[in-house]
Amino acid sequence: MVNFIARRPPVDPSSMKATDINLFNITRPHMRALHVSWICFHIAFTGWFAVAPLLPTIKNDLNLTDAQIGDCNIAALSSSIIFRILAGPLCEKFGPRRVMAGFLILGAIPTACVGLVQSADALIAARFFVGILSPTFICCQFWTTQMFSPNTVGGANALAAGWGNMGGGVTYLLMPLVFELFNQFLPANIAWRVSMLVPAFLCIAAGIFAFFAGDDCPEGDWSRRNHNNFIAREGYIQFDKESKQSKLNRDTEIHQIPIVIHYLLVFINPNVVLMMVMYACCFGVEVSVDNVITLFLTNEFGISQTTAGLFGSIFGLLNLFSRVSGGLVSDLVNRNMGVRGRLLVQFLCFFLQGLFLILFKFLSGSFASAIALMACFSLFTQACCGTSFGIVPYLDPAATGIVTGLVGAGGNVGGLIFAAVFKAYSGDIRTGFMIVGLSVLTVAFLPFLMSVHGRTLVLGTVKRNF
Repeated sequence: MVNFIARRPPVDPSSMKATDINLFNITRPHMRALHVSWICFHIAFTGWFAVAPLLPTIKNDLNLTDAQIGDCNIAALSSSIIFRILAGPLCEKFGPRRVMAGFLILGAIPTACVGLVQSADALIAARFFVGILSPTFICCQFWTTQMFSPNTVGGANALAAGWGNMGGGVTYLLMPLVFELFNQFLPANIAWRVSMLVPAFLCIAAGIFAFFAGDDCPEGDWSRRNHNNFIAREGYIQFDKESKQSKLNRDTEIHQIPIVIHYLLVFINPNVVLMMVMYACCFGVEVSVDNVITLFLTNEFGISQTTAGLFGSIFGLLNLFSRVSGGLVSDLVNRNMGVRGRLLVQFLCFFLQGLFLILFKFLSGSFASAIALMACFSLFTQACCGTSFGIVPYLDPAATGIVTGLVGAGGNVGGLIFAAVFKAYSGDIRTGFMIVGLSVLTVAFLPFLMSVHGRTLVLGTVKRNF
């Protein structure tokens, strides 16, 4: 349950995890971790998507073709697949705090180097390495999963990821304004390059913030996650040895399995594969649209880069409540219908997302209708991300990091595929939206094929509080 209060959230004594989300509380470890995770993921977006709002200016400066812009967007997504797969095991080994900080600080380097490029190939290479900022999402979701109990983990994951994803919308507001500021003193071909130093600096600051401000798990540092006699201090709760010892034995058995074999065991789980496909058709849609929306609005309606960034930011800013609502509704229905409720909400959100994407092809002839429809499919696209990660923690609880990494990588695979679709239809973006919508509409029926712990959407036995 989400509460707008500052009181420390109650904790389940058997797991050390918080059972409520008290938004105005910032004490360690639970709520501090939630807020640090979404803030850092939010800032990572400013580096990962810093180029997209400035593409009209960059296109003119580097004489880029539409095909080269498409390749640039694909490069930014392709590398992130690799990094996201690696992020899960890294979090399990070193803890989310260190891994989050590492990705942010390393990602700041190629972000700053974007300002040095002089050709299309150099820009493509730079954006490829900027993709190292993408796995901050895995760190974010892994972090909140460690801190919140099953009854509220869907809302916690959705809130952290949603407010983090909102960084995409903020980037569309921030980067054109930063460019306009520097353009008052510098020519356009220099101003956009200097502008790239701003997100690079923010990523470094966020990395330092992540390392020092939060805790990896309820016990504090990741190295103490299964210790019975951890240091007692304000904000931490002492657990009895019996309950913690059983968890320690279980985790010891898990970590004895070689990581490659563990990956294969998780990957052959049909539920994980189906969830990867579904996440490809929600987060993948989101990141691919983030990369094309400014050019679409400027080309179709003849508005300025700054105005296009302002309206394009709506797509990302709706994450303020859209992804969160998906996770919270998933948690709410789960209390009455168990996992079947989560799967039902997943189906409905995907169906409506696909429907509005298809309608965008036929009803976006005017600027007002285009923005209205964009807001509609954005709402359900992001809600689908929230409902997806309301299910993810239950697919294989013993391999949270690996499952999160694989599903997150699936999202980037989807982004890569849909970026290729928009590249192929660069002269007719509306048709590209229709093809994406038809894909989503097909995938919407995959929840009917899932069986989570023997329970299915159609035939499974209702069980409360899955």
